[in-house]
Amino acid sequence: MTPIERLVAIEDIEQLKAKYWYALDYQNWDMWRDEVWTPDAELHVDAELKFRVGPRDAMIETVKEQFRDQVSVHHGHTPIIEITSPTTATGIWAMEDRLYRGKSHVQGPGFVLGFGHYHETYVKLDIGWRIRTSRLTRLRASTLSTF
Repeated sequence: MTPIERLVAIEDIEQLKAKYWYALDYQNWDMWRDEVWTPDAELHVDAELKFRVGPRDAMIETVKEQFRDQVSVHHGHTPIIEITSPTTATGIWAMEDRLYRGKSHVQGPGFVLGFGHYHETYVKLDIGWRIRTSRLTRLRASTLSTF
């Protein structure tokens, strides 16, 4: 890859992750499925829920259930992206999220403020870069039973 191709790939992956958070926070599951993930994608959450799920459609159904009666606000920062080939890459993203859970949420009402990292792998398909694997680890999560 030329330096310009490498920079374009990094920018494309940054835009991909922006779509990830936008679609997740707005619960736009069609966008999350069609514009973010590979069909064989896996999501692994080491945080309070502790789950590993894939492929993509099963993962989306699991996340949809966790997001019922919840408003989320995600922020991602300072990615470390390594282009490992013209069609593969890895990334680590610092993150912060706020989860506002209503009375009918599967875990009950409350508020979570979390900090941690996403560790990801990416694949460039004919339709562009997509997330193949994503693992969320937490450095800290504070939970209140009400908000």
